[in-house]
Amino acid sequence: MRALFLVMDTVRRDYLTAYGNDWVQTPNITRLSREGVTFDNHWVGSLPCMPARREFMTGRHNFLYRGWGPIEPFDDTLPRLLREEGVFTHLLTDHDHYFELGGENYHTCFNTWDFFRGTEHDPWVSIVDRMALPEHLGKLSQQNWHNRQKQQTEEEFSGPRTCRSAVEWLEANKKADDWFLQVELFDPHEPFTCTDRWRELYGDDWEGTLFDWPDYRVVDEDPGAIEHVRKCYAGLLSMTDHWAGKVLAKLEEIGVLDDTLVVYTTDHGTMLAEHQYWMKNYMPMFNEIVRIPLVLRLPRAASAGTRCAALTQTIDVMPTFLEHFGAPTPPHVYGKSLFAALRGETLRPDALFGYFGKATNITDGRHVYMRNPVQEDGGPLHAYTAMPVGGLNSWFPRESHERMEMGRYFGHTYNMPLYKIPTTGQVPVAAPGEPSYLGRHQLFDTEADPRQEHPLDNPPLEAHFVGRLAAHFRTHEAPAEQYLRLGIPAPAA
Repeated sequence: MRALFLVMDTVRRDYLTAYGNDWVQTPNITRLSREGVTFDNHWVGSLPCMPARREFMTGRHNFLYRGWGPIEPFDDTLPRLLREEGVFTHLLTDHDHYFELGGENYHTCFNTWDFFRGTEHDPWVSIVDRMALPEHLGKLSQQNWHNRQKQQTEEEFSGPRTCRSAVEWLEANKKADDWFLQVELFDPHEPFTCTDRWRELYGDDWEGTLFDWPDYRVVDEDPGAIEHVRKCYAGLLSMTDHWAGKVLAKLEEIGVLDDTLVVYTTDHGTMLAEHQYWMKNYMPMFNEIVRIPLVLRLPRAASAGTRCAALTQTIDVMPTFLEHFGAPTPPHVYGKSLFAALRGETLRPDALFGYFGKATNITDGRHVYMRNPVQEDGGPLHAYTAMPVGGLNSWFPRESHERMEMGRYFGHTYNMPLYKIPTTGQVPVAAPGEPSYLGRHQLFDTEADPRQEHPLDNPPLEAHFVGRLAAHFRTHEAPAEQYLRLGIPAPAA
């Protein structure tokens, strides 16, 4: 048995031909869709990058208990469970967050791994003296500009280097069986940097200052700049598809494609000036961020060209690979195998998703209900963890230590004591002209209103979703403060 897990960061499903796009060229993902099963109702769980990856690893939601952080000592992880069944696991990635403070213990779960440097702020190219940055819009850091100096040709980019390594690994192991290969590409995550030929594919004639990395804020650029960024994103997506295609072609060349399960997906999408927002994290969780692509190419291309309408989530990836390899599922996994959906089973009536300490959201696949905090600081809020890392490249503030407690709070932690650390949340930022989201919840019918421009006024349906949120909280052992911070009636003691 073999499996390839192909992950690209920050993929917008509406930029893929497999989901109806008619102008962005992604022929390899399109081929996967033609030869596989395309899931039409696939959603995120926990966001952003590392919380989503913890869900890939564990099949459990992350955002109810803590934010960005490492694999916990009590986590049952996919690579380790496969290794226990005699499956060799290998990770190839240029995703630098795995190797920063707050990304511990993911790559070490694999038998072997390799990292290709140079993305975003990766502390890679070491230059003592500051360089003169070009005039630019949006973001550009000294470290990123240093890294770009070593990635001038397409073959020097970290994503292509990762894909070339995957091709080499497949060639070296072409006679092997019982392996799981995770090829994880940081692109098309921002900055949306690609070589000229990919932007020119979309007729990008931008002559302004450097602008391929929008800041995380509301939009104030003119339409020309917005169009340029969208074409930069499309170009980077096409470039990433091109290099990922070399990995798929190698599977075919060595004769194992039809004996391999291929799973393609992303962690989340991004805002490209829709709803007056750039990027992610601080705004309401619109579908451009949370409704994401998922394609399975089954062995022997079974069910080729079909589509699946089942309501699925990021947490379903881990148990799918376990079923493929015949490995047992641990007791605290909440995801469901995608093979069950292909057998016609209903995996869930609705799906929970969100960022830690921000809005909590739920969808039945058609409606989306966004439940926002009812208190200014998004609180009360605590992070529960055995690994007290406070987020991306940060520890929890020292002043929080004196209020830190320890205890055994949840059944899924195998009775391990955890730190209970006071922290703060956030109310989503309203775009210009919009009232505050403090205590203002939103309900959308995404079938009748796919752009989510017209919130529904439907108290009975909202009450239904509030009840479903409470039911999910009970199932997932959500801390009591999650009910309080969102104004959801807590269950009787």
